[in-house]
Amino acid sequence: MKLPIITTLLAAFLLFALQMSALAQDNKAVTNTFSLKQAQEYALQNNSSMKNAQLDIRMAEKKIWETKATGLPQVSASGTYTHLFVVPELNFGGTSIISNKREGQTIAAVPTGAGTDSIFQNYFAGAPIPLGVKDNATINFNVSQLVFSGEYIVGLQATKVFYQISQNSLISTIADVKESVANTYFLVLLMEQNKGILTQSLANVTKTLSDMREMNKQGFIENTDLDQLELTVNTLENGIRSIDNQIAASYDLLKFQIGLPFENTVTLTDNLEDVIVLADIVSITSKQFQVQNHITYKIMENQEAAGMLNLKRQKSAYLPSLAAFYKHTENLKQAGIDFTMKDMAGLSLNVPIFSSGMRNVMVQQREMELEKIRNAKSNVANGLELEFINSRNTFNSAYDQFVNEKRNIELTSRIYDKTLIKYKEGLSSSMDLTNAQNQYLSAQKNYFTSLYTLLVSKNKLEKLLSN
Repeated sequence: MKLPIITTLLAAFLLFALQMSALAQDNKAVTNTFSLKQAQEYALQNNSSMKNAQLDIRMAEKKIWETKATGLPQVSASGTYTHLFVVPELNFGGTSIISNKREGQTIAAVPTGAGTDSIFQNYFAGAPIPLGVKDNATINFNVSQLVFSGEYIVGLQATKVFYQISQNSLISTIADVKESVANTYFLVLLMEQNKGILTQSLANVTKTLSDMREMNKQGFIENTDLDQLELTVNTLENGIRSIDNQIAASYDLLKFQIGLPFENTVTLTDNLEDVIVLADIVSITSKQFQVQNHITYKIMENQEAAGMLNLKRQKSAYLPSLAAFYKHTENLKQAGIDFTMKDMAGLSLNVPIFSSGMRNVMVQQREMELEKIRNAKSNVANGLELEFINSRNTFNSAYDQFVNEKRNIELTSRIYDKTLIKYKEGLSSSMDLTNAQNQYLSAQKNYFTSLYTLLVSKNKLEKLLSN
């Protein structure tokens, strides 16, 4: 009797386990693999700054159509409902008309007292004529067309400049995103390689410590030497834990820059050796900088063009504007006497005559704004030239420092290896070995720092030259 119950429980348990396993698979983090180029391309599609820059392009396109539409035919309809508490009336009065039997004719009435031959009996009030409707609804249909407006013509030109500014801003954003992604990508690679070296150093020191413990048991070395090596092991372990946290933070920064969810896992396929080989050091330093080709300078040229158009638009306020219109009106009910014109067409001319100097001072303000833009443009040109000179000098210094630190690694590595041999032979102390180890690790740290500085300065210099 108990066997079916046990079988049922086992089946339910297995079903639950399968459901949980499927849920775990669904919730499993996605792994993304990127080369540097792939990471940059992914960022150009998913980075929030890129999305906003692309939206600015679309908004500029809509703005162009918005401006164009103001000069195209405008059609509108409106309706009103009115209620008159008292409807005004008009009364013309009247007279009685009688027939004059004489000669068989009907003669119009004449005022009383005209004589014994009067043919009217008396004057009386006529029927009132309403001048409105107590409850009525009116529908108006309007069509207007701008014929001439100086501000409209200048506005069309300004929208094209605004679109160019948006396009150049997109190009600038692309360069910024690619540079930031490359810097973070290189930082992760450097930290990963630095961790590998620390891990290898820890393995070497741990092995040496194990050998020294055996020698200590045999009385060849003192306990102080073991303590010194254990201190080195602890330092390396702390360094590895610290760099693990830095690597995790750098990966999160890279995910943020390329627009990837933080729960996803990222694997980088490039390595530092390839990056260094691909870095064309000589060609970068030999290139000439053309400030007119830089995107920031082009944006300033766009702003100058916009300032000139803004001045032109303000001057166009002195010109008249002309518009044509057509209006059709329909009343639901008609009054006895209705003077409403159902159809009306015409021209509307607006001629500015006198503004107490307001237009003049507004033109002067636009002129001063344009002068400020030109001053800023000149300042940007000088700033870009200075930035290029400093970037090139920084790059050259970083390259020299990199070459020097790379040579120092080779020297400190040889010194450590020889010191370790002497230590095992009893020809050097544990302090000498520790100093050699620290010297080697310090050289490694300086090497990676100089390499990262070199790559960052290279990215910045290439950005200046390519923009």
